[in-house]
Amino acid sequence: MSVKSKVAVLVSTVLLCLSAIVETALLMYGWGVAVRAVCYALASAGIIFSATVFILDKQPLLKSCFILVICAFVIITAFALLTKFARLNEYPTDGMKIDRVTEIIKSTGEWGMLVYVVIQILQVVILPLPAAACYIPGSIIWGAPVATLLASAGVIIGSVTAYFIGRLFGKRAVVWIAGGDTVEKYTSYIGKKGKVIFLLMQILPFFPDDILCMVAGLGSMNFAYFITVMVAVRPAIIALYCFLGNGSLIPFSGWGIPVWIAVFAVCIVLAVLSLKYGDRVEKWLISRFNKTHGDGEEQ
Repeated sequence: MSVKSKVAVLVSTVLLCLSAIVETALLMYGWGVAVRAVCYALASAGIIFSATVFILDKQPLLKSCFILVICAFVIITAFALLTKFARLNEYPTDGMKIDRVTEIIKSTGEWGMLVYVVIQILQVVILPLPAAACYIPGSIIWGAPVATLLASAGVIIGSVTAYFIGRLFGKRAVVWIAGGDTVEKYTSYIGKKGKVIFLLMQILPFFPDDILCMVAGLGSMNFAYFITVMVAVRPAIIALYCFLGNGSLIPFSGWGIPVWIAVFAVCIVLAVLSLKYGDRVEKWLISRFNKTHGDGEEQ
């Protein structure tokens, strides 16, 4: 990436973040402090992080930050416009606003569900959105069982699409999407014992599922095994998000409040550790697995 390109990405990222801040201030003034604080925090974090990786010349991180900022900007813009045109600021509490948004989405019927499924497909193939941000809204709107089915359908379709991107378009296309170093790393991880390691990677939260699906399509993994893993693993993980996210398992009141605080604290710690030690954890897990698997073969 040339210097001009990096500057253009940085400027675009900062402008999107500033636009999100302005939208929040002008259109979402009726929301509670917590909601607006999240919007401001996301936009501010985008500016700080993009400037930091630009100075450190971390091109892959700069690209990833730009994509994430686009996703955050789209979400904030959608909420801001919905707040404006649905007159959500007239409702006195955030709970009443959310109930109104839920009613609006439910009124779209099957179209709303279709959009939800499409979002799941895109988050696997194109958009690096956090899993919680994709699954939990559906569980709040339609309930955990329905959201699990819809999200699972979208994720499986997206995973199959990613697999065939690798299978049909080859390594050059996957490298263009994910980056050469990343593709080489996960190709070497899967290697000859790809089936068992691929299953392990799908279960553990440390690995990028979308890239793994593309890499699986590049190798010798047959489609029957691939789709079996997707159907067996993904719905279970999605169900956990959906049932936790709508308060079915841990309520958002009473004893559930301190539990949720602890859960969020653990998630924040894990996210920080993942950013700092993610590569080391991946290498350690793979080395331990290879050692155990190798010992079993020798016996």
